[in-house]
Amino acid sequence: MNPWTIVSSSPILNSPNLFPCSPSSSFYHLSFSSKSLERIFSSTDNDSFLRPDHNQNPHKENTKPPDKMVKEENRKTMTSQIFGNSHTHNILRNLLVKLLDIKKDGNHQPQVTILPDFFVDRIIEVSDYSLFMNDIQKKIVARGGSMRGYSSLDIKGGNAVNMAYSLAKLNIHVELFTIADKIGSAILQSVFLPFKKNVNLHIIKGKHGLSTVFEFSKSTTSSSSSTSSSSSSTPSNVMVSDVGDNDNFGPELIESQEVNMILQSSDAVIMTNWASNLRGTDLLDYVFTNSPRSVHFLDPADIERRCFEFINVLENRSNLVDFLSINENEYNLIIKALESIMGQKNSNLLVFDSNLYPDNTSAFCESAKLLSNFINLTVCIHTTRGSAISDGHESLFVDSIVPSKIDIVSGAGDSWDAGFIFGHLYGFTTIEKICFANLLSSLHVGNLFGDNPSLSEIIDFIKTSYF
Repeated sequence: MNPWTIVSSSPILNSPNLFPCSPSSSFYHLSFSSKSLERIFSSTDNDSFLRPDHNQNPHKENTKPPDKMVKEENRKTMTSQIFGNSHTHNILRNLLVKLLDIKKDGNHQPQVTILPDFFVDRIIEVSDYSLFMNDIQKKIVARGGSMRGYSSLDIKGGNAVNMAYSLAKLNIHVELFTIADKIGSAILQSVFLPFKKNVNLHIIKGKHGLSTVFEFSKSTTSSSSSTSSSSSSTPSNVMVSDVGDNDNFGPELIESQEVNMILQSSDAVIMTNWASNLRGTDLLDYVFTNSPRSVHFLDPADIERRCFEFINVLENRSNLVDFLSINENEYNLIIKALESIMGQKNSNLLVFDSNLYPDNTSAFCESAKLLSNFINLTVCIHTTRGSAISDGHESLFVDSIVPSKIDIVSGAGDSWDAGFIFGHLYGFTTIEKICFANLLSSLHVGNLFGDNPSLSEIIDFIKTSYF
């Protein structure tokens, strides 16, 4: 029995019943309706869609040969490479030809499966951190009261939904599995309606997450910790979340022959927000095991409360994961946890302090290499200063692309992930993937187009900004 009711886009708009599916169905299936991927760290120009076969290597040791990080002619004796903005300019200029070819070849469309989290985010802009905290303290002392004069905005959220939207804008075929109630489902329908030919929504009935996001355009923090004492004007965001049923998204919610077929036909399978999902490990096992020829991409989100558990998961499942994507905070949490596990501080395992940039870039690359070796998989680390990638043999760091203005911080990492996956699907070199991911993240933060950029907008931006 098919657990979904397939609904075309037009009846959704015209039917008085907004959710035309059987009451007993476990899904709202809203159908808005390959070759293979490059091998890990392949950098040839025309090798997109060469799928890795996880079945050939069920218990891998270290299978990422060092000669696949960058082109052979570019590999000297260095094992860490650092690229500044001048390199980024040249790489994006050269990448323009590939992007134009991708746009022209509309029939060459990879398929990505993404899951599982969906949130509705309320973003509250805070321009003065000190004033904000003082106001809160005054209201607490006064036993209550209103703090007025703050700007807020309700938007779609959740790592999976954000990534799905970014990739849909880039004309990638997306299969999105998530959870939502009727209001959340209506929001998702509206958000993805413009991509009805490229996106299939598989919405499980339940409670989606809700987050209040405080975005601090100017923050001043202090700490007695030797690793985190700083005074910074770097924008940051803090989320206060009700994860809803995202915390119990197990494989039984989606498991079926039809889902297996979707997974097996996907060129990439992306799992996000493991940290919020207490069934995340079970879900990871199911979706990655049932997509043996897909590239597997994992972004765990904030793992602070489950850091040791997450490290154990990675160690025991390195054969299932191709890329681990983490931000600066998540990287530092893992490094500190590893120091605790080892019982001593390893001088080569270093947290990343953005205030020491660029003097600490080389050490950061070496630390990323050690981390990749320890967990035995390729690590992508995106920070406010730049992005690093290491396969355990080599490391590469590329400076961030600083936008002319900072409009929205939330979702920057999801845009970065989408850019990296896009580049991987189309056979970009490793440095091209990082530069393209940095560009998408920068365009998201600057909100230059009032939305996530389309491929045409990215092409036009490169033409006007780098030529």
